[in-house]
Amino acid sequence: MTLKERISDIFEKYSVELAVEEKEEQQEVALMATAVLESGQEIMTDADAFAVGVSAFVVNDEGERIPLPDGDYKLQDGSLLVVAEGAVAEMKEAEAEVEAEEDKEEEMKAEEVEASSDVLTREAVEGMIAEAIEATKKEYSSQIEERDAKITELSKQATPSIPRAPKMEAPVSVDLKSLSIQERVAAIHNQFSK
Repeated sequence: MTLKERISDIFEKYSVELAVEEKEEQQEVALMATAVLESGQEIMTDADAFAVGVSAFVVNDEGERIPLPDGDYKLQDGSLLVVAEGAVAEMKEAEAEVEAEEDKEEEMKAEEVEASSDVLTREAVEGMIAEAIEATKKEYSSQIEERDAKITELSKQATPSIPRAPKMEAPVSVDLKSLSIQERVAAIHNQFSK
């Protein structure tokens, strides 16, 4: 695992994003409540929550708000919204699920508060990066030590090299002109048989 991947993993683990977000956009999103219909379609309102009298709409791919047509809409939580002229005219909540839904919402709010309290400081991020660098150094140094140990082991197991041929002595120079043919052949033979 590379250092860059380790740092990315740390950022993902602690949900660190290094982008700057504008506060106006966050406030706008926070003011918009959403609900999901039984069909899976998401509907929205500008209010903090769906209530009688608030507008109800869907947002298309271009970001345009389209008012909901008049009618009854069943939500995934079992409640029923009655829409008239683009606004919620009546809300009927599922009786058995109302308390469970309220408990769920409280748990989700508590989880959101807990998650938002996990804000990391610059020093904490720098510390995590330093730890990742040290871990990478240790990993690579141990790999180098293992490689060196293998090289040493293999060099011990290697077969000894072939011994070199003995050095030949320089031939004694004999004046072949003064010798007979038989003596010349014998001298040449003796010279190469050594």
